[in-house]
Amino acid sequence: MPRVDLNMEKPLLPQGAELAAPPTRLRVYASLLLALAATLLPWADQIRWLVPDFTFMALLYWNIRAPRLAGLGAAFTLGLITDVARGVLMGLNALAYCAAAFFVLLVQRRLEGFDGPRQTLQLAPILFGKEALVLALGLVMGLGEADWRWLAAGLAAALLWLPLAWLMDRITDRPAIPPQTDLGIRSRP
Repeated sequence: MPRVDLNMEKPLLPQGAELAAPPTRLRVYASLLLALAATLLPWADQIRWLVPDFTFMALLYWNIRAPRLAGLGAAFTLGLITDVARGVLMGLNALAYCAAAFFVLLVQRRLEGFDGPRQTLQLAPILFGKEALVLALGLVMGLGEADWRWLAAGLAAALLWLPLAWLMDRITDRPAIPPQTDLGIRSRP
């Protein structure tokens, strides 16, 4: 009877060093406050429309990696703080943050398993959509004329998602997810 070796090159579940320690509440909130500070820096007027919302990006990162620590309550609170700090209509960013966080939390398990480039492709419409929602809500509320250049911040956020996620993974000691090449089980002859 031929011997069948069922050893696979890669186990189905992460083993040993591949397991990541769960993030602490302090680490999550400290990174969100740091991202808020980066968002609220006094950027030059010529490039302010191109600067992505770092707070929003960090919030989405933690919605994927630690949804229990950074959920809709954190999204609403950070949105209100951003509204007050930027002097815009109260609740504008809070609503956009909550809507985007809701969609990310819906697909969190799927996003968690993707490697960086695939995750970026999944999040790009959400990052762009947040900027479009803020612009549309501002127009509906009668806050002036539309400056369509602000949509470029969503594109910049999508381009910066991969480096930001990589940096956050390194800061939190989370191992990088290797690219998925094949999903079949291999057997040796």
